[in-house]
Amino acid sequence: MKRLLFASLLLGFIAPVMPKEICTLTSEVEPDVTITMEYVPVMGGGEGTLNYKNKPSLFFEVGITNGYGGQYYVARSYSTESSNKDKTYLERIKNTKKISYGNFMNFVGNQLGRATSKEERKSGELRALMPTLSRDYYYSIPFTEKGQYGRQKLSKKMKTILDASEGFFVDSGGCRNFFPYGWDS
Repeated sequence: MKRLLFASLLLGFIAPVMPKEICTLTSEVEPDVTITMEYVPVMGGGEGTLNYKNKPSLFFEVGITNGYGGQYYVARSYSTESSNKDKTYLERIKNTKKISYGNFMNFVGNQLGRATSKEERKSGELRALMPTLSRDYYYSIPFTEKGQYGRQKLSKKMKTILDASEGFFVDSGGCRNFFPYGWDS
């Protein structure tokens, strides 16, 4: 009986392990391209990676701007250091290059999350559009050197990421906190 009492007291002092809130956005046109992010409350969004066939291609962040309050994204070149949570943010991005920065636009179905009046809102999938990502990604690719892939000769991976970045990304799990301007169905 004493052991049972001791065990229950001990378990009461151990903090429960909280699962990380992971958001997965999947391209509507290229399902091999996903964005996975861990929620970071102080950002009003999070950070993670844009992936091709489940392998990181770009470091990716989403947050809420100060003042007006729209959402933004930042895509950077990927390095293994950028995912190291033991380092400060500045240490993690020090060896990366900013590829793109712009609006992270929330949609519910086909309705713009921030601008749709309450009377006109309909339920639908949470979707995101980043209008400048495709252009910025394209111009981040160097010209083709002899026999290599580049802007003039895209690899399958480059073409797939480019096609995906021109369209919508759909919430395929855990992204509700990344859509503050959406509404629940």
